Amino acid sequence: MLSKYGGRCLLGLALLVLTLMALGAGQAQAASQYSYDCTFCHQMPPLDSANAKKDPNTGAIPGNHQGHASAAVNSCAKCHGDVSGYAMGHRNKTIELADGIGYSRKIAAGFVNQTSVPPTPMGSCSTAACHSNGKGTLKATPAWGAAPFQAPGDCSQCHAVAPATGNHPTLNSKHASYFGTGTGSCVKCHTDHAAQAKPFSHATSAGRAIEVVLPDGGSFAANQCANLYCHSNGQGSFTPPTWGATLSCAGCHGDATSNTLSGKHAKHVNNAGFLGTNYGCVECHSATVTDNSTIGNFTNHVNKNKDVAGAHVGTPVAGSCSTSYCHSDGKGTQKSVTWTQTQVLDCKSCHGSDAAPAFASVAGEPNYANAGMDQPRANSHQNHVVGAANCQNCHGSTTVDGLSIKAGAPHTDGTRNVVAGNGKSFTIVGNSCSAVSCHDGGGIVAGVGAAKWGQSLGCAGCHGNAATLTTNAHAAHVSTKGYACDTCHAQTVTGSTNFANKALHGDAIVEVAGAKVTTFTAATKNCATSCHLTGTPKWNDSTSGACGTCHKALSTTVNGLVSSNAHSAHFTASYGPGMNGALATSCSGCHTPNTAASHADGIVNLAIGYNKVGTCSSCHKQSTDWTTGRVSCESCHSTAGGQLSVIGALTAPDKTLAATAGHGKAGINQSCSACHDANSAHINGVAGDQKRLLGALTGVDNQECNYCHTDAVKVAGAALNVKVHRPTGALGAKCSDCHNAHGTANSMMINGTINGTAVSFTTVNTFANGARTGVCQVCHTTTQYFTKAGQPEATHVDSTTNCLECHQHNPATGLAFVPNGGCDACHGYPPAPRKTISAVTFGVLGNWSTARFEDYSGGGGAHVVAAHIKKDAKPSEGWANCLPCHNGGNAAHSRALPIRNHVDNVTVQIDPQYRFSDDPFLGYTSAKLVSGGTNKSGSCFNVSCHFKKTKPWSIER
Repeated sequence: MLSKYGGRCLLGLALLVLTLMALGAGQAQAASQYSYDCTFCHQMPPLDSANAKKDPNTGAIPGNHQGHASAAVNSCAKCHGDVSGYAMGHRNKTIELADGIGYSRKIAAGFVNQTSVPPTPMGSCSTAACHSNGKGTLKATPAWGAAPFQAPGDCSQCHAVAPATGNHPTLNSKHASYFGTGTGSCVKCHTDHAAQAKPFSHATSAGRAIEVVLPDGGSFAANQCANLYCHSNGQGSFTPPTWGATLSCAGCHGDATSNTLSGKHAKHVNNAGFLGTNYGCVECHSATVTDNSTIGNFTNHVNKNKDVAGAHVGTPVAGSCSTSYCHSDGKGTQKSVTWTQTQVLDCKSCHGSDAAPAFASVAGEPNYANAGMDQPRANSHQNHVVGAANCQNCHGSTTVDGLSIKAGAPHTDGTRNVVAGNGKSFTIVGNSCSAVSCHDGGGIVAGVGAAKWGQSLGCAGCHGNAATLTTNAHAAHVSTKGYACDTCHAQTVTGSTNFANKALHGDAIVEVAGAKVTTFTAATKNCATSCHLTGTPKWNDSTSGACGTCHKALSTTVNGLVSSNAHSAHFTASYGPGMNGALATSCSGCHTPNTAASHADGIVNLAIGYNKVGTCSSCHKQSTDWTTGRVSCESCHSTAGGQLSVIGALTAPDKTLAATAGHGKAGINQSCSACHDANSAHINGVAGDQKRLLGALTGVDNQECNYCHTDAVKVAGAALNVKVHRPTGALGAKCSDCHNAHGTANSMMINGTINGTAVSFTTVNTFANGARTGVCQVCHTTTQYFTKAGQPEATHVDSTTNCLECHQHNPATGLAFVPNGGCDACHGYPPAPRKTISAVTFGVLGNWSTARFEDYSGGGGAHVVAAHIKKDAKPSEGWANCLPCHNGGNAAHSRALPIRNHVDNVTVQIDPQYRFSDDPFLGYTSAKLVSGGTNKSGSCFNVSCHFKKTKPWSIER
């Protein structure tokens, strides 16, 4: 008893002693010193620890109390039994759990000290009704302290989503089609727990009846849903479905054969004898269904709207289908009909009843005014229809007598179904009829042309015009060259529209004669003309009249591509512009096109600006000669002899200085071919894309420069083994960032502009100058010496001194222009703090001999502490003394200067070997500082040097 109630006994003893003492003093005290309840020790409910340990600062412990309990004491009883009678003596180091929940780590002696030293994993419940599907099937629970359930994603931890019973929305089921299969579908018929503050709290009421909450006053009883719009015919008649049973469309709506559908449904769905075909549901309800029994859009099906839509419906208004194609003249004029009217419709009701008729309809043929050919309301019916029987001549698939519709006919499919019938024949494409048996003159005229609906026939009616006459070689002569018909048919016509001899027009013979026609052989269709010189093209073989039949021209012709003089340089040579020799238009790049009037005049006709000897000014701005072979590089890329060439709309890059200031100058004497392959492609229409470097000069950055400048046989002295100034990817990482091998106005081929600044560089003594335009100053804008922003510092070397004496372009190691020296050249070895609590001395042997004050606040920090950098450290040791805290080494060292302006580049990375424990966190806070920000020094954690969080690195930050 003492172990369980000892706390209460001791408290009572203490109160008794105090009472006796008070009585002895002549004063009585009866009030209790404290009012004890559960919250005196516990937060209700207890806080959940963010990790697997107890947090002594907040009292949070590993577990999931927040999701299971409330502030009420009785909420604890679910798992810990009746706690209302617990005395203070329950503090027995044992977490007591109710037997019914089946906690896996509850042992006879109790589970001791779970909160401060929890097991991994902690226990789980196996028989808790809270973790079940609500139908008696218990679920395995996660380990205590696992991530809390989240709604709705974790609803499936207890419930199947969706349950496979009844008509739940499982995959491919009807309810799934409407509501989906996720937890969002549950709220259609059940309480939405996800909207509650504690969505999973309903699990504590396991065993209750299943809550069914239906919309719009619907109810669920005796396993049936009642008064639900989704189970009605849409007009107020409800069908009570049984849970687990099935319903078809007819279950709510009725069907066509039973004639139970409303309004004019019967006239549409069960009237094939009149319409030619029965309409399906989709004809008028395509927004909802895809056929008579398949819902296509479940959202529209039970949205309480009659969604009337379809190819033939139009826009119904107040029960009227006045915009329906079905009830129109087929040309956009709708007839007024309603869903409830009693009027009987016939052919004239739609087709022969124009409001402003051009003639009286005989049998229902459209009688609107003819709007002319190719117009939507073109109309030639008056010329074709005498009686109803004529309708079948052109609409044989729709009617056999003009009075009734053929069974299965596509009468209202939105298409003009023009099909020959009644022994007639024709071919119709668009608005034109061809091979029309009615128009062949009893077989006298062969190959009658197409007849346009709504137009009277003229010459073009049978023969076509300049735009449409495309048979054989007509297009090349009529459309392309613009020849009139009498050019080749002078015996028959004058010009293109008047007869010269009508007797010859219908004689079934093609008379070919004209001013340019020498002979025409009808049997072979070969034509000898003054236009084709020695060529004899064949009228019905288009290839026989290609450019190459008269003169060598295209690569696709029998005679091949013309190869005279410089043609090959322009068409086939790899170094040329690569003109397409397969295109007929390629010739017109330099010659007048074959459509020009001068094309067949026997003269080589060059386009304006082209001359065989002189200038081809469209591309070559300097003197050229078509017959003397290749042009030189300088004739395109130098202005010494004229302007730069412009090829493919791109101006050739200016390399004028290459001969005098680049690698061609005296002393270097390198020609273009020293670096470039003269026979490789370089005119591709993209500026700078093909530089034609020799293969040995291509590859990684700077390979073209290193090809010579790392070879002692080719270069010597300061030009040998030169290095780049910055690491890969930065400005200064490529030789071309500062140099132009083709020469510049500056000395040493220094670029005229670097980093956006115009550079002045004449000799090695002009790296920096008072005008701040020296080659070094364009980048070093904030350095201490020779900055772009200020005058050269007097304390540094004279500005006329050769910088290369200290900042070599070809150092034995490292990058170009890095000052001679090691780490101490920039930082000091080590960096020393500018501000300390007490004086710090350094700078002598054995006392940080090469340390130097850092140039930004907080930079030196605690470096000059013997435990960090040994006092006898020497710069020659390099990274050895830095690596424990800057474990990234040289790869993480950006060298951005001055450091005071780039503190964001300070990288602190503790060597893992100095970890204090196996806890995963090992690092330094605030290691990534921000330039210009309110930077604070960080602290080290979990390192064996300190055992705990350290003081800030610097008292300055």
